[in-house]
Amino acid sequence: MSASALVARHCFFGCLLAASLLVGAATADATAVPEQTSLEQWQLRRLNEPSARELAHERKGNIYIYDGLTDREVDAALIKHFGRIEYMMFVGTRKTDPAGEKHDKAGGNAETESPGCL
Repeated sequence: MSASALVARHCFFGCLLAASLLVGAATADATAVPEQTSLEQWQLRRLNEPSARELAHERKGNIYIYDGLTDREVDAALIKHFGRIEYMMFVGTRKTDPAGEKHDKAGGNAETESPGCL
């Protein structure tokens, strides 16, 4: 390999490394939705407004495991979608107080009715 090709190769990989570091160092947008919130929103959509494909998947005997929803969300779903209960499993259900606020343990973790998947 010639010297100029070696320099070009090092320059290319150096630029690639710098670009990847810049992407990782970019500040998060304050209006961005945290990943957990997006997952919770997706689970609630799937639970309350499943697509035709998701319903067909359930009718084939498949079960979806919902993780981290609140006890109020679970109770409402069990009443509203009683006919689909056999296709639902809830783990890590977060407890709420009468006002709907989530309970937190001393360490800042949400208090759950089940330990979730271990």
